[in-house]
Amino acid sequence: MGTFMGHFLVGFFSICFSLWWTVQTWIRYFRSRMKDGPKFKCTVTFPCSCLCGRLKHWPIEGFLKVVAMGISFFGEIVLLGGEFGSVNGQHCTMYFFYGMSGIIDILMFFNILLPKGMDYVATILAVTVEGLLLGFHLHHREELDVALHTLLMYVIFAIVLAMLAEMYFKTSPLALFARSFTWMLQGTWFLQIGFILYNPISGAETWDLKAEHSELMTVSMIFAWHMAGGFVLLLSIGVIVKMYMRCRGNDLNSGASAMHSVLLKDSNDNSNAHMNDGELESEDEYQFTY
Repeated sequence: MGTFMGHFLVGFFSICFSLWWTVQTWIRYFRSRMKDGPKFKCTVTFPCSCLCGRLKHWPIEGFLKVVAMGISFFGEIVLLGGEFGSVNGQHCTMYFFYGMSGIIDILMFFNILLPKGMDYVATILAVTVEGLLLGFHLHHREELDVALHTLLMYVIFAIVLAMLAEMYFKTSPLALFARSFTWMLQGTWFLQIGFILYNPISGAETWDLKAEHSELMTVSMIFAWHMAGGFVLLLSIGVIVKMYMRCRGNDLNSGASAMHSVLLKDSNDNSNAHMNDGELESEDEYQFTY
C-alpha cells in the first residue's frame, strides 16, 4: 500500500461499499415509513434487487469482498515484483481478514451452522486488525505521514463503534448511516493520503513530510472538510432516493399520515370521553341541587 495505487484501491473499494450501503439504507428507511411497510432492520449486507432471478437474493457483497481481496493480493505480490516482505505482508494480512468476512457473509446466507451475528463479528474483527496493523505501521515515519495515518486510525475506531452500535441496535437507521458515513470517510481519506504522499500528477506541488505547524493545521482542516463532504453526500443521496421512490408511485408519507390519523382519533375519543364525564357530573350536580 506504500504507493498511490495501493491507497487508491483501498479507498475505491471503501467508497463503493459505502455508496451501496447508503442507497440501500435510505431505501429501507423510506419503505419502513410507508403504510404497512416492513419494519426497519439493520443487516451487514443487502440483497441486490437489480439482478435477475435467484441472483437478486444472493450475498453479492460477500463475493465482491472475496474478489477485492484477490485483486489486492495480486497487486501487492505480483505487481510489486513478487516479493513478500514485512510491509506488503501487513497489507496482505489486512486483505485476508476482509476476505474472510466476505466468506462469513456467504456462509451466513447459506445457513451454515454459525452463531447469529457472526457476520458482524467478522467485519468488526477485520476493521480492528486494520487499525492494529496501521498503529505499528507508523514507527520512524515522517511527521506528516504520522499525522495523516493517525487521523485514519480515528476513522477506523469510529467504524468499530458504528458497527458495535449497529450490532446491538438492530432497528436504528442511524446506526446504519453511521457505518456508511465512517466507511465513506475512510475511503476518501485513503485517496487523500495517496495524493499527499504519492501524488501521481507530474509537476504537482509536493508536501513537506517534516510538516511544519501550518501544514499540520491544513491537514486537520482538510480532514474536517472530508467529514462535511461525506455528510452532505449522505443527505443528498437520501433526497435523490426519496424523489426516485416518489416518481415510482411510492407514498412515503402514508405511514406517517396513518399514524397521525390514529393519534388524532385517540385524541378525539379521549376528548369525547372527558366531555361525557363532564356532562354526567353536571347532570348529577343538577339533580342534587334540585
